[in-house]
Amino acid sequence: MLYNLPKDFYQQLTSKYEEAIENGHMKFNGESATHEVIHEKFDNSTIDVQLTHLPSLIHRPDKGDQTKNVFAEPEPELTILDSYGPEDEFRIVFNKYPVVAKHFMIITKEYKPQTTPLSTNELIGSYTILNHLKNLNLDENWFAFYNCGEASGASQPHKHIQFMTLPKNFETYAEKLANTSTPFIPSVRDEPLQNGDLPFAHFVARLPDNASDLNEDDLTMYFVSLLQRALTVLRENDSNSISYNVILTTKYMMIVPRANGCYKDLGVNSCGILGLLLCKNEELFNLVKTDGPAEIFKSVGFPNTSGQKSDEYHY
Repeated sequence: MLYNLPKDFYQQLTSKYEEAIENGHMKFNGESATHEVIHEKFDNSTIDVQLTHLPSLIHRPDKGDQTKNVFAEPEPELTILDSYGPEDEFRIVFNKYPVVAKHFMIITKEYKPQTTPLSTNELIGSYTILNHLKNLNLDENWFAFYNCGEASGASQPHKHIQFMTLPKNFETYAEKLANTSTPFIPSVRDEPLQNGDLPFAHFVARLPDNASDLNEDDLTMYFVSLLQRALTVLRENDSNSISYNVILTTKYMMIVPRANGCYKDLGVNSCGILGLLLCKNEELFNLVKTDGPAEIFKSVGFPNTSGQKSDEYHY
């Protein structure tokens, strides 16, 4: 099932990142970042939320558009692999405005809108990279994410899937949920995992521990089954757009239906809904501390549906 990836992919990733930073092709100053971890309590659950004040995000445009498509011809200095995938339909490039070191993306060569679901090739391509990085036994915890739709926190309309590392010793609520389960593809009988204490709907499924126990049909079915739950939530809440976040690791897949892409002036994408709230200035940093993560999650998501069973009226 896995796609071909150069054996020295991580070495290329590291060396090209260092070169791009040194030559000023990326806008990142991680040393200036301020981090604060909050242990937020929700009824019987406590989850980790990291607040980050990263001034270099000021340079990142809030929204791109197709007429100024930065992914149509990516800068050579930011390109890691010019061709990737079974039909060479993808490129792997750095994010010009990274949130963490070596923050990179899969982008489609041909324009595809960020409002379309992930294809089988995009899912396998993402999983292949995550599996490759995991097998290197790095002291890094990688995840992939996809912001789909206008209320997802997406900033560029050209389809892209992003890859980042989690902070050291940071365990997401999604991983905690996945650790309570054996691998399964959600069905009418087996609902996705959801923590009923959290104030927003989120659908998690545990993946097999070994890539050899997954095939392309399985990975697609994981995605479709979770997306069906998200679409049901969007319909039942009369959403104006089909917007959701996808989080993928080698351990789990999660989809979160989204009501808003922002909380006041704070943009909230997949990272934010996972508990990594990014602030480009001190005012937003203080806003998060004042209003609290619980209010933010509640505002940008939809009500939790834990305990509700699927029926013939659901997708």
